[in-house]
Amino acid sequence: LKCGGVVASADDLRLLSMPAVRGRVGRKPLTEYQGWPKGIYPMSDGWVPPCYPKEEELIAYEERMNARKKATLVKRHLCMKEPQLLQLRKREFAQKSEYSMLAYAIAEGEYSGEGDDRSYFAIVFYEPSKKSKVERAFKITGLELADYEQVVVDPDSKMEQEEKFMYAHGAGEVGEVIMGEFEYQVVPKGSPEY
Repeated sequence: LKCGGVVASADDLRLLSMPAVRGRVGRKPLTEYQGWPKGIYPMSDGWVPPCYPKEEELIAYEERMNARKKATLVKRHLCMKEPQLLQLRKREFAQKSEYSMLAYAIAEGEYSGEGDDRSYFAIVFYEPSKKSKVERAFKITGLELADYEQVVVDPDSKMEQEEKFMYAHGAGEVGEVIMGEFEYQVVPKGSPEY
């Protein structure tokens, strides 16, 4: 074969193509980048749909993700009734008071009723420096947040919501309230369901 004025055999061409393959040596596989969509790709032959991100896009995405700042947060676990939750889950109220919250409905039974008597289990997240502001906001609804233990959120937590809140607070985006999809049943210790 003649290439650029140089005559080469097929064996030489294989050797000439190796440096291009070596260019990826030392880099991690595409599937290990943070932005790689989860699924069946790449196929066994390495094919991926053209709409999937290219390596440069994945590197840029990963650099942006790694540059994000995580805020140090604390959390408190508490129970509340429907009227309190309706006030506390308003985005404007939560943003003004600088907290984020997870809330889970408790199924009707011994610990939860209907309507205004319905109970919710909640986890409130906030920055330690905002403690008094958050406590005042909860006091407005009739809840004494100071009665509940304050726990530091593990900065290396892999719980999706905790990570989301740490990054959101780090970016100054507070006030998100996430409602659980399901009702939860309180099961006393020693019962068959426990």
